[in-house]
Amino acid sequence: MIQPLIFTEQRLFPRALDALLTIVAWLGFSWLIYNGLITAIEHDPFIGTRPFYTTLSTLSIYLLVACLISLALIAWAKYNQLRFRIERRKRRPELERHEVAASFNITPELALMMSQAKIFTLAHYETGAIDRVWMAKILADVQRE
Repeated sequence: MIQPLIFTEQRLFPRALDALLTIVAWLGFSWLIYNGLITAIEHDPFIGTRPFYTTLSTLSIYLLVACLISLALIAWAKYNQLRFRIERRKRRPELERHEVAASFNITPELALMMSQAKIFTLAHYETGAIDRVWMAKILADVQRE
């Protein structure tokens, strides 16, 4: 398989939070099962194995529901993998340098410098037009056509 079905966060904090929430959920589930068994046994100590079979049938229903949900999730992920393996959208043609310059209302030379710069900062007028461009220690004032 080329890509995993489910992408998970790899940083430490989200992983630790997931682990903590999983442990809390399992502890709560275990407490509920234990509490149900103890209550049934304390209510009638000579009841025999009936509470265990009742608990086992409840657990089997939970397991069946969990398996069905897991199968639905995996089926949906596989369906989307097959559905989106081919990119159906068409790539738009790239803009020419003079078109970019015209859309930003700057000179084609400045558009060329901006396309070659690795880092640059823009300052805007209140109207949204570009006021100044800082490119890696070079200050270029905008020259309007």
